[in-house]
Amino acid sequence: MKLLEAEKRLRAFAGKKRAFRSRELGRVFDEDGEALRSTIRRLVDSGLLMRMARDLYWIDSLSNKGIPAIEELAAALRAGEFNYIGLESAASLWSVISQIPVDRITVVTTGREGEFKTPFGVIEFTHTAVSPNEILANTVDYPGHGLRLATKEYTVRGLLRARRSTHLIDWEEVEDDD
Repeated sequence: MKLLEAEKRLRAFAGKKRAFRSRELGRVFDEDGEALRSTIRRLVDSGLLMRMARDLYWIDSLSNKGIPAIEELAAALRAGEFNYIGLESAASLWSVISQIPVDRITVVTTGREGEFKTPFGVIEFTHTAVSPNEILANTVDYPGHGLRLATKEYTVRGLLRARRSTHLIDWEEVEDDD
C-alpha cells in the first residue's frame, strides 16, 4: 500500500486509538502476509508508526481525548487482562506517599509481570492472582484515563501485601476519608 493511502487510513482513527497490533493494522489496510509486513516496515521507516514492543505499534501523531499515552500503551500491552493503576502510582495519586513517580507507572495486572521502557516512560507490570470481581470491587473509574485506579484502601493493602514502599506511607493521610 502506498504511504499516503496508509496514512489516510490511519488518520481515520484520530481521537479513538493510537496503539495497534499487526492484525489490527492488517484490517485497516486490508492486507496480510508480506504485503502487510512491507507496509508496516515502510510506515516505521517513515516515522508514522513507532514500534513499541513485539507486534505493538504506536501512531504518535493522533490524539486520544486526553488519555495519557503511557496508560493507553499499558492497556494495549496487556490487552485481554484486568489492569489497574496500583501500588506506588496509586499511592501517589491518593497522596498516601509524597513521592510522585516521574516518567513511570505501576500497573497491577492479571497478566505477566514485566517492565517496558517506552518513549512515554517506564511501565512496570506487577502480577496479581486475585479474581476480576475483587479487582472491580476495589478499583474506581479514573475519568480522563485509560486504566482504573485502585481505591485508597486497596492501594495501601497492596503495598503492604507486596512489601513495597511501606516506609513511605503517610498513615495520617491513609486515615483521612477525603
